[in-house]
Amino acid sequence: MLQRLLSRISPVVWLALFLIGSIFYLWRLQQPQALVEVAAEALPLQCVSYAPYYKPGMNPTIKDSFVDPLQIEQDLQALSKVTRCVRTYSVGQGLDYVPKAAQKLGMKVILGVWIGWVDALNQSELQLAVQQANQYPDTVRGLVVGNEVLLRGEQTEPKMHEYLQWTKANTKAPITYADVWEFWLKHPTLEQDVDFVTVHILPYWEDKPVAIEQAVAHTASVMGHLGTVFKKPILIGETGWPSQGRQRFWSKPSAINQARYMREFLQAAHVNHWQYNVIEAVDQPWKRELEGTVGGYWGVLDTDLQPKFNLQGPVAERADGFKPYLFALLLAVAAVAWGQYKRVPVNQMLLLALTGGVVGLHAYLQVGYVQLAARNSGEYAMLGGLVLLGWTLVLMQLRQWLDLGTKPCAEQSLLRLLALAFLLTSAGLAINGRYLDFPLILVALPLVTVAISIITTPLRAGAQSALPAVGIWLTTVMLVLAATMAIAVAMSEPGNVIAWWWCAACGWALFLLPARSLQLSQ
Repeated sequence: MLQRLLSRISPVVWLALFLIGSIFYLWRLQQPQALVEVAAEALPLQCVSYAPYYKPGMNPTIKDSFVDPLQIEQDLQALSKVTRCVRTYSVGQGLDYVPKAAQKLGMKVILGVWIGWVDALNQSELQLAVQQANQYPDTVRGLVVGNEVLLRGEQTEPKMHEYLQWTKANTKAPITYADVWEFWLKHPTLEQDVDFVTVHILPYWEDKPVAIEQAVAHTASVMGHLGTVFKKPILIGETGWPSQGRQRFWSKPSAINQARYMREFLQAAHVNHWQYNVIEAVDQPWKRELEGTVGGYWGVLDTDLQPKFNLQGPVAERADGFKPYLFALLLAVAAVAWGQYKRVPVNQMLLLALTGGVVGLHAYLQVGYVQLAARNSGEYAMLGGLVLLGWTLVLMQLRQWLDLGTKPCAEQSLLRLLALAFLLTSAGLAINGRYLDFPLILVALPLVTVAISIITTPLRAGAQSALPAVGIWLTTVMLVLAATMAIAVAMSEPGNVIAWWWCAACGWALFLLPARSLQLSQ
């Protein structure tokens, strides 16, 4: 009875509601939110991690990479507006030029020495770094001999003692070693060979990730504990918050959360007199290969060297203004123009306009998501394929709404492909989900339009053949597996709201896709 009643409501009404909801969702993200104001005396930033690998194709893991000195000078010129100090992680690939460039601008450098598996390469880095420290003693604040080497397991504690002692014997620059705070507690004897202790405190990456509401309090708690263990000065060598990427437990990357953490941290650092270095200066898209989407978006500047957030005034999650609405309008106009060319009735013109607006708005969001999340050509193909699959399913529903008939075989195949996409995504999240995102924005559009078709087309009894029933069974099995794995992921991260939304999407698909498949088989 309810389904019959709902089927009398035109798809125009459902599409209008969906479009209004989508616009409201986007509008909410664009609304500025008030955050803690940073006191003027807490600025500028004490120091930021600098890596020049933010341009397309740049990646320090590529052999024989080299950074143009002119780029380093331009980068430091841009960074000089937000800080008077940069921390590097290596002197290789042309980064030995950083002290010279910084000296021209009156900036300081915490010079990094990359320590890895190969001792010969480590010795070469050490010699070059010591040479730079001795050549620019007024610019180099300190030498960081190794970054998270013990965490990665690339050298032993006795070997790190050797490197630190050799460096100390060959330069007057202050010496330190940098690692996550837990590993400093595991290797406290390193304190005897350093001038100051450099610890990384990253609430998002903790073994038990911390929600943004407690993030700065967590950092303060760690600093308090470390102060009771170590006698030498402590530098927070890395701290910050990502602006994009996968939520972990209660820890959610977002533009607002990044701004909030930085503001609250800067206030706490000023009050508690902490010495710190923020990770990082500029977004590093190449890091997505190692850490997923979230790895590329810790910068205080974007890849155009523009600030990602202000330290005073309200902050919005999105700052794209009218672009998404304009894109929706253009596609709506294009759909209406096609309708006029085909001389469709006025009521169908409205249907075309609404479909164009919905697809345009979601296409804008989907393309943005793919650009952020896709790390290589394979992922571009998979995510892009899912986007195209969704658009094609929308066109299939539009044919029915315009009374142009359906293409059951083609649509059945698309429904199974969508079910397979749910299965593969849930499997990936369950097996190796630490660095994978939840592609909710890619599946919302096809699911809603399929739901509209189901609502507006009453089910009829009796299938024409047994073959469609096999397809319905296959679709159902894939979706049951997808939903089961999605639930397992969400239960392992009970505070992850996005994981539960993915469970809901899988459950919704478990109802919608077989139901639509059944309709097509009538």
